[in-house]
Amino acid sequence: MHEAVPKTDHPLDVLDQFAGATQELARLRALRPELIELEQRAYDVLFQTATGHVTSPRTAPATATGTGVSAAERAAAALAVAVEHRRGPAVDHYRTLLDTAAGDTTTADRIITRAPLDGDTATATAATPRRIAAAVAHARLLTHTPAEGGPDALRAAGFTDPQIVTLAQTIAFANHQMQLAAGLALLATGDSGTGTDPGTPSTTVAGGPRYTTDVLTWRPAIRPLAPEELSEEHRTALAGKARVDTPYFRTLGHDLGILAVRTAIDLAAFTAEGGLPRAERELAATAVSLYNGCVYCASVHARLTARLHGDPAPVRRFLAYGSTAVLGRRWKLIARFAAGLAPVPATAAEADVEALRALGLTELALVDLVHCAAFFGWANRLMLSLGSVEGEAQENAERKATG
Repeated sequence: MHEAVPKTDHPLDVLDQFAGATQELARLRALRPELIELEQRAYDVLFQTATGHVTSPRTAPATATGTGVSAAERAAAALAVAVEHRRGPAVDHYRTLLDTAAGDTTTADRIITRAPLDGDTATATAATPRRIAAAVAHARLLTHTPAEGGPDALRAAGFTDPQIVTLAQTIAFANHQMQLAAGLALLATGDSGTGTDPGTPSTTVAGGPRYTTDVLTWRPAIRPLAPEELSEEHRTALAGKARVDTPYFRTLGHDLGILAVRTAIDLAAFTAEGGLPRAERELAATAVSLYNGCVYCASVHARLTARLHGDPAPVRRFLAYGSTAVLGRRWKLIARFAAGLAPVPATAAEADVEALRALGLTELALVDLVHCAAFFGWANRLMLSLGSVEGEAQENAERKATG
């Protein structure tokens, strides 16, 4: 018999909606109650505070996002993400937000049908505002090819650097929501809700010489806040000197509201007691980073995996050979499931979950695995779009120029 589902006072939980709102889903989510609160708070910071409305006093953010990205721009970007992930409840939800913010249905219709959005082209009603068109284009880039989602096009459309950070956070968080909903729905019902054929071969990841456990240098494409520009709220949100000293986190500091709750989600997903061993949470992060091609994230989390596991050899094999590496059955299945949540839409299937259950992974461990993998749908997109590993920006430009 399933344990009782703890009562909550959330009048609206968007993740429940996106994942199917079943009793089994609620029971599984309740195994990590802190993450229920934090995921809704992140949504409130990015979407509801933009409209002046917060869904629940219990999830009201201490600091709202206020860089000047409009409610319509955020909703349009999130709607584009939901469409690409084929998650119907999320499409309906973000369409409603956009219709309300924009005051018409034309823009949402064009996003859902993937019709061109040209800010200079008049329609029967009105032209799509240039910034909304740019936000939607950026959302599609960050969803499918985040390394190509640099800031130049957004700057040309009139976005300031802090606004580019807010928009990147909005888009990356929406991708995280879609992958989290797919994984939790899969645990609860055996169906991720993406419409992917369950007989589709498992997603693989490629390793190679570009991946390493060496310490790499990330170069921001947007000026990070200088250490002396950080307020006490920034320092609290960054939760430690290591983040304060890192240009990546100081770049995210342009939007304090979402930075604070994102840090809290990161810590809750990766450091909560019990459930999936920490080394395997880091392995999941590494697998998703390999799928998304995030060299920097793969380096950081492969190092953590190796240190926590105590033997760097299998981690180095994973970086070198990806899915074909000899890892042992448990690690191979964990990496396969995590990688299966990374595509757009997710391809992880019930067979992946059942194989992990057969190895003895508890429900709590599986919930942890989903949260950690989905978090890197967020982290990789920020890392790849807001900067590059030293030397990679030029290599990518040359590769693009030569086809």
